[in-house]
Amino acid sequence: MRARNIFFLVAALVLLPAVSAYSAERVVLGYSGVGSGEEVHHLAKQLGLFKKYGLDVEIVYIPGGSTVVQAMVAGDVQFGRGSSNEVVSAHLAGFPLKIISALINKFVYSFVTPPSIAKPQDLKGKTVAVSRFGSGSDFITRLALKSWGLDPVKDVTILQVGNSPERLAAIASGKVHGSILSLSQTPRAKKLGLRVLADLSQIDAEYPQGVLYVSAALIAKRPDLVREFMKAYVEGIRQFKTNLPAAYSVIEKNSGLTDKSDIEEYHGILTKNFLLSNPMPTVAGVKTVLDDLGQKNPKIRELKPEDLIDTRFLRELSASGFIK
Repeated sequence: MRARNIFFLVAALVLLPAVSAYSAERVVLGYSGVGSGEEVHHLAKQLGLFKKYGLDVEIVYIPGGSTVVQAMVAGDVQFGRGSSNEVVSAHLAGFPLKIISALINKFVYSFVTPPSIAKPQDLKGKTVAVSRFGSGSDFITRLALKSWGLDPVKDVTILQVGNSPERLAAIASGKVHGSILSLSQTPRAKKLGLRVLADLSQIDAEYPQGVLYVSAALIAKRPDLVREFMKAYVEGIRQFKTNLPAAYSVIEKNSGLTDKSDIEEYHGILTKNFLLSNPMPTVAGVKTVLDDLGQKNPKIRELKPEDLIDTRFLRELSASGFIK
């Protein structure tokens, strides 16, 4: 009997490593924005797609892309989702990040104002809102103002207010006179009687949004981890486009939209006009960012778009037929 018990004990110990080898690996995804396809990663988690590829992903909302990067430097976050601006800033700070995915490659924002602002030039002398200085919303706001012949420094006052829902509230309350809003907030703005002054998607330029990035060190050390994450992410995009009940549900939970017609409008516009099935970051899109930021910082002019992107994982998935 004693020999039999020892046999089972040894067998159990031998089997333990095999069991742990197949347990899900825990990673953290930190994201900083709302309303431009962030629902994709929530849906991937909700449908168990990350676990399907051996990952236990914790999704954490962190206000401000720079704060996401700080968490990555500290080792608390492995995957970041936000704008390409923080990727540029991290490179300059000596912490190279790589953009591995961009859900959207256009300016998917509306510039919203009170009804009293009838044309862009009426913003002169007024106050506009961004999330934080140096953020993607700050970059796009300044670009839009310049395109209208306004000097972002001399002609308007720019305030840090927060993400799109907070900026919408600031416009509605009269605290500011305008702001870019993400796609999910535009229906709410219209219902509040605010004016959609401009559809920034009409700007003729590529621009990466819904950017997913990781450290160059993680790619070098754990390409397998990044590869499996991307499989779940790409499958999440597909599900978001085709599984309407699940997509509508995750939009309601995470975007602030509650009206069914608003949810359907947001999903329809996003999936038909913007959301890429193969979310490959482009050289032209990143060049748009570098060209503008480089006007103020000569060090940025030394960077090339190829320094900031890594498309190997999406190229692999495309070549294998996985994306199709």
